[in-house]
Amino acid sequence: MKHPVGTAAIATPSQAADARNVSVVNETGYSIKFLGFNGPDDGLDEWENELEGNLENQAQTYVEFNEQDEGCVWNIRVDWTNYNESVLWKNVNLCKFNVLRLRYDSGTKQTSFVAE
Repeated sequence: MKHPVGTAAIATPSQAADARNVSVVNETGYSIKFLGFNGPDDGLDEWENELEGNLENQAQTYVEFNEQDEGCVWNIRVDWTNYNESVLWKNVNLCKFNVLRLRYDSGTKQTSFVAE
């Protein structure tokens, strides 16, 4: 099983040695307790939390991948701190951007992301 190794440090894209490394910015208005990445072939039951604590609204974390991790396409899961709900995005190509801004629309009750 191959898992990315994450850190909870703020970093700039110039520090990214791997094209998949990504800064995740929480712009949802809610606290996040779990942020996980796994490969499309790993199954949806195998996750590792990239956060050391909660990712509060307007905070960001930097997720680094290592050489054992393969491919650009990953699944991403987010769990909310005070809710028993998860958000899952499948087959996201992390090699195409450096920043992932998480957003929540209270009108549609949908969580989305903006890739930069």
